[in-house]
Amino acid sequence: MAARTGGDLIGDFLEAYEISYVFGNPGTTETTFLAAVAESKSTYVLSLHESSAVGIAAGYALITGKPSIVSLHTYPGLANGMFNMRNALMSGIPLMVINGQQDSRFLIHNPVLGAPNTQLAQTATKYAYEVTRTDDLAVALQRCYLQAQLQPPGPVFLSIPMNFMLEETAHTTFKKTRIIDDAVPQGLGEAVAALRSVAPGKLVIVADYAVGAAHSIAGVSRIADALGADVYTAPFHVQGTVDPLHPRSRGQLPPTTSAINGILGRYDAMLLIGEKVDSFTYDGMQALPPELQVIQIAPSTRQLGFDFPCDIAILGDIQATLEALVDALGASPSQTGTRAIDVAALDARYPASGPHASNALILAILRHLDQSVHIVTEGSSEDSIVQDMAVALGFRNVHFSPRGGGLGWALPLGVGIGLATGRPAVCFLGDGGSLFSIHALWTAAKYRIPSIFVCFVNHEYRLLKDLWCNVMKTNPETTHFVGLDFNDPNIDIEAIAEGFGARVETIGGADYVGDVLSRAFEHTGPSFLLIEREA
Repeated sequence: MAARTGGDLIGDFLEAYEISYVFGNPGTTETTFLAAVAESKSTYVLSLHESSAVGIAAGYALITGKPSIVSLHTYPGLANGMFNMRNALMSGIPLMVINGQQDSRFLIHNPVLGAPNTQLAQTATKYAYEVTRTDDLAVALQRCYLQAQLQPPGPVFLSIPMNFMLEETAHTTFKKTRIIDDAVPQGLGEAVAALRSVAPGKLVIVADYAVGAAHSIAGVSRIADALGADVYTAPFHVQGTVDPLHPRSRGQLPPTTSAINGILGRYDAMLLIGEKVDSFTYDGMQALPPELQVIQIAPSTRQLGFDFPCDIAILGDIQATLEALVDALGASPSQTGTRAIDVAALDARYPASGPHASNALILAILRHLDQSVHIVTEGSSEDSIVQDMAVALGFRNVHFSPRGGGLGWALPLGVGIGLATGRPAVCFLGDGGSLFSIHALWTAAKYRIPSIFVCFVNHEYRLLKDLWCNVMKTNPETTHFVGLDFNDPNIDIEAIAEGFGARVETIGGADYVGDVLSRAFEHTGPSFLLIEREA
């Protein structure tokens, strides 16, 4: 076989694996990689910051289920993208991050931009490797792409010295790997017997993000009907995991450990489907009561019984195992029905007048949206409000808060979802949180990606103020806050969004919501909609 340069191999890899997009923000060590992409059939999607490149790629991978290819600059660029790589790692989203490295012949001198990239990447990836010779490049590319997909899926990292793009090698073979991952455990009958032995009303099902990734929400509903079990969504579940209108759906578990314990303590046994019962703050009590019987189904040995001991740990593909469990339980071929949406209760909970009247604007926005629209939230003080409304209204494609904890996730995630679906996701975020990745708007504008962002403007980190008061047992009116206000001078979020190419509009009241959203859905590109929040 004729020799190929490393750059040729990049093009061969992108074609062999049918990679439509390469997401990135380049630097000096990526010039040879960029030249290779330019000669390929893939489109390079430019972001103005590495965090946005990773977040947009994650949104795209979340929808397609295939690893997104991300190109980042060496050490400093990698550092900028790390928190969204960590978010993707904790969310089971497959990414293949390719990092440029200084010329391998120059590394002995510890040059500027020569750095231990793989060592840095290890905290936010499931596998990290640096190519040491051009002859290994084809194997390394295929290994990393495959590892990103294997359970549990997540980001992998490949560092490539820039000179390897120009060097030749005879090792040029690429094979497109088909993964057959439909294993069902032979001993499932033991779990079936254990589930059937639980007293009526004492079994709870908790569904984590793996259920949504496996497109198995209907299976969870049928199992809940067959066993008479209540169903909760795990906190920070990343994507829809439960039918919110199922009669046995009880919403999302709270994010604090004692509150989780209080709910799970009502039951004798829990069927956990997926990785874990995640939590945000520890407040004096473990999340899982020690006497709770735990039966877990997970697709990876790395997840089974990892956070808490399990009575029965079932290793198997989520979709195949749930289908087998449905059959073993003799579950009905369809679920029993759906819960009616209680519009009057929502109106009473979020009145259009009073001290929190702008909450009614959020409700009005959600009511104007189809239930299939992807809803994204992230770490604002309005998070719980949007979540409560979206679940009550039956939205199925929900992405609530970054599982890795890093802000700057929701805005680029929404752009990536829009690129993958061709329809705008509706992303709710605060003015403070938006500034972590506001530059993602430019990418949406440049590539005409449909995106809608609803930004709450209050010139403060209100969520942190609420947490401060909760921990310190004070109230906002009498507390002297430090470092949580950005109102002197006020940040002109409208001008910033417009500067990055977004179409900006303020929602003045509930009567205007329909027209505002119509214009946003008709716009090819990002719309940034402002809601002024009460002090």
